Amino acid sequence: MLFTLVFMGTGGIERSVCNVLAGLDRERFDPSLFFHHGPPPPDTIGRIPADVPISWGVGVEAYRRRELPRMLWRLFQEARKADIIVSGQEGRAALLARMAGALLGKPVLGMVHFDWGAFHREQPKRQLWGLKVLYPGMDRIVACGYDSAKAFAELVNVDRDRLEVIPNFVDADRIRAAADAPLPAWAVPVFQKPVIIAVGRLEPQKSFDMLIRAHARMRAAGADTNLLILGVGSLEAELKALVAELGVASSVFMPGYADNPHALMRRATAFALSSRYEGLPMVLLEALALGCPIVSTDCPSGPSEALDGGRAGVLVPMGDDAAMAQALGRVVTDVKWRDGLRQRALERADELSAERALKAWESLLAEV
Repeated sequence: MLFTLVFMGTGGIERSVCNVLAGLDRERFDPSLFFHHGPPPPDTIGRIPADVPISWGVGVEAYRRRELPRMLWRLFQEARKADIIVSGQEGRAALLARMAGALLGKPVLGMVHFDWGAFHREQPKRQLWGLKVLYPGMDRIVACGYDSAKAFAELVNVDRDRLEVIPNFVDADRIRAAADAPLPAWAVPVFQKPVIIAVGRLEPQKSFDMLIRAHARMRAAGADTNLLILGVGSLEAELKALVAELGVASSVFMPGYADNPHALMRRATAFALSSRYEGLPMVLLEALALGCPIVSTDCPSGPSEALDGGRAGVLVPMGDDAAMAQALGRVVTDVKWRDGLRQRALERADELSAERALKAWESLLAEV
């Protein structure tokens, strides 16, 4: 089977696909991976299982629409060797996968990673049009969570019998092993104080401006904490300007992409997710596996599902920096409550086992 992605980034979509690739039974399945743009950057290649063949359409460069035929031709050549084409993400990956599947007469399976009920409002209209054209013709559609599946079904006219829910999952043992690594030298001074950590792209979806305002509220109330935000994106300059405007530059750290965020997450006092929408966020599942006390917005969709309705972490309203500050402040100051959150996070991680999800993937792929 051939899984397809536009490129190998550092986000949750790529981690989700690589987790499936790594977990499939090699006695039954022979997966490969195709990128529209390649080869994978050196800092991401370790995420791809070593035994998975990799191919790509064009060299790593800015997207040009005129290159679509070349990408399709290369995908067509690789897909001829496969029994199933799996579009690992929405958008262009789904478009070319459907076209290759139609040309070859082979089944195509599409993955849905976002709550499109919320996400499509911020996208060009062609994105929603593409969903409604491409996905009803997929042989199967896999949504990363029950809430995202519900939102997708309400938005796109698909046969419910072909819409499957296989929740995202993580390799807890691998994550915990990575978390045992020592802190990088730059982080040692940061962790001399309690640290609130967040991980994600510096884009509007993640609403890090709200988290920075919550941190400023905590500082104003007397909490001597640091805020560490790991990620890169288009809002970096804007967020740093906000940090300066709020007078918290000495306690907010934005070092960019981290090769091993898990070593930092394990040592943090709390993990914060401030998003405006998600699917079933991988980083939240990783935080659960590490036993991080979690405070998350109750955004559509995924956090409530991952945190078992608030049992395994604290849910606060979207965009409410006061509620975020109050919840994080309690995590920092109430040791007993924090320890309880940590224990319930680990218990929830056990419930969201990789084994269960992989069995569902293998059953679905065998059926298709």
